[in-house]
Amino acid sequence: MELRQYDDAVHTIYDAAIDPQRWPACLARMCALFGGQAGLLFTPVHSPAQGGFAFTHNISQGIVERWGAKSITDDVYVRKGTQLGLLTDGVSVNGDDIVPREELLTSPFYRDIWEPAGLFRASIGIVFGGSDSRKLPTAMCIYRGPESLPFDATHAELMRRLVLHMSRALGVMFHLRDQRLQVAASLAALDQLPSVVALLDAQGHCTFLNQAARAQLDTGELIVTAPRPGGGTGLRLVARMQRHEAAFQALLRHAILPLSEDGAHFSEALVLEHLDGRPAGVVHAAPLGDAHGFSSASGQPRAIMFLYDLDRAAGVAPQVLCELFGMTPAEAHAALQVLQGGSAEQMAQRLGVSLNTFKTQLRMAYEKSHTHRQADLLKLLLALASH
Repeated sequence: MELRQYDDAVHTIYDAAIDPQRWPACLARMCALFGGQAGLLFTPVHSPAQGGFAFTHNISQGIVERWGAKSITDDVYVRKGTQLGLLTDGVSVNGDDIVPREELLTSPFYRDIWEPAGLFRASIGIVFGGSDSRKLPTAMCIYRGPESLPFDATHAELMRRLVLHMSRALGVMFHLRDQRLQVAASLAALDQLPSVVALLDAQGHCTFLNQAARAQLDTGELIVTAPRPGGGTGLRLVARMQRHEAAFQALLRHAILPLSEDGAHFSEALVLEHLDGRPAGVVHAAPLGDAHGFSSASGQPRAIMFLYDLDRAAGVAPQVLCELFGMTPAEAHAALQVLQGGSAEQMAQRLGVSLNTFKTQLRMAYEKSHTHRQADLLKLLLALASH
C-alpha cells in the first residue's frame, strides 16, 4: 500500500462526514486499501427508521434490507463481539479471530446473508460502541470472498488507524445530525447550536465563533481569545482553568492536523473542572475535510471544536432520570453527583452511603443511561437540561 493511497482514503473520510453521498466512494477506497471486495459502514443496532444508517460498497440493497430485518443476535459477529466485550470504541479485529470458520459456515446468518452476497471474511472496526447517547453504535467492515486469503494483523492495525479518523469525522456528523447535514454544514446553522462552536484554521486562528461561543467570551466563564502568531486570534482557557490548558491546546493542535495518528478517539473528551472539582465543561475537537460549507472571508477552517458548559446541567431533576431511563431514585442521585465532582469517596459521603453502595448505584446509572464515561454522562445531563 502506498502512503498516498492511505492519505487519500483518510481525506475522503472527513469529506463524507459532511456530504454523506460520498460514503460509498469512501468505502471503495477502503476496500482498495484492504484488498477487499465489499464494504459496509452501518449502525448495527439501529435501522434507518430508528435514526441509523447503512452505507455500502458492492453490497446490494436487498442484502442490506435482509440484514437489517434480522435480529441483532442473529449476526454471529455482533453476538460474539458482545460476549467478548469487543463492542467498544476504537476496537479493531479480524472476523476469523473471534468467530471460528465452522461456526460461521453453519450459522443461518451466513447462509441467509453472507453467502448470497459472496462474503466470507471480515475486517471489523468499532467506531462507536454506544458509550455516548449522542453517537449511535457504529461499525465499519471490509469483506473478502471465499477464494481470498485471510485478513492478518497488518489489516487489524490499519483498521485501528482508520477507525480513529472515522471517530473524529463521524463525531462531527452526529453533532450536526439534528438537521439535514447539508443545512447543518453552514455557519448560520452552527450559530444556532446551544453548545459553544469554534472553527480554527491551519494556524489555530479562529475563523468563526457561534453565538454561544461569543456569549462565553462575554462572561469569561471558560474560554477567552488570545493573540496567535501571524496576527490572528486563537482560544485559551480562563486563568482558573490553567491546569487544563496544556491538554486543551494539545486537543486543538491535533485537530488541525487531519492526517495525524496522535490525536485521541472522538469519544475521549476533555473534561474541564472548577477549582473545587466540579465539572465545568466538556470539550471535543475534530479535523474537517475539504467538502464542508464553513468557509468565509475570515479563512478556510481546518478543525471544529465543541464545548459544552455543564453549569446548566445542574438543573436536571432526579425524577427525570427515573422516568427516562428507569433508574431508581438512589441511582439517579448517584448519577447527579458527577456534576458536583470530587472522588467516589466524597460523593458517597455526600449521599450518606457506603463507598461500595455508591459505586454500585453509579454503575447501574451508567448502564441504564447507556453511558460508560464521565464525559458521556455529563453531556447527557446537559442535553436533558437543554430541553
